[in-house]
Amino acid sequence: MTATRIERRTKIAKARNVLGEVISRSRYAGEATILVNRRKEAAVIVPYDFYERAIEALGETRELVESEDDD
Repeated sequence: MTATRIERRTKIAKARNVLGEVISRSRYAGEATILVNRRKEAAVIVPYDFYERAIEALGETRELVESEDDD
């Protein structure tokens, strides 16, 4: 069973006014917030543990690609 991904979309100006709430939702509820500027996605606020796992996975992917390039 996979976990349901929770995410919201909000304009940057609106998120700025409720930044503490956006951070709390990310930290305690695991919710991602996509920040939108002029109808385009600009950034995402995600829980820190998600960020750490993503950076680790990126490093592993780079190592794999580099090892394949050496072959």
